[in-house]
Amino acid sequence: MYASIIELQFKPGSMQAGLDHVVALRPQLVQIDGLNQMISIDRGDGMVTVVVIYDSKAQREAAAEQAQTVLAGLAEFVAAPPKRQGFEVLVNEKY
Repeated sequence: MYASIIELQFKPGSMQAGLDHVVALRPQLVQIDGLNQMISIDRGDGMVTVVVIYDSKAQREAAAEQAQTVLAGLAEFVAAPPKRQGFEVLVNEKY
């Protein structure tokens, strides 16, 4: 498994609208090959960390254009361009 970690700094008062925008894209997101899960973490002060889990690094890379389209749609809601990094997932267990 492979994860995209995306850091977003929302403009004041725009976080919920930005998250609603992403939720509205769900029909498009579920079509991305290898995308398993998306977790949004509110870090406070308009900062959100998004963890997107893919089956593999190759599928994350293949989804890069679609991911950029989603992130570009957030431009009106964020204070700075998103930072997107990729990492191997070592453990992913549900208890």
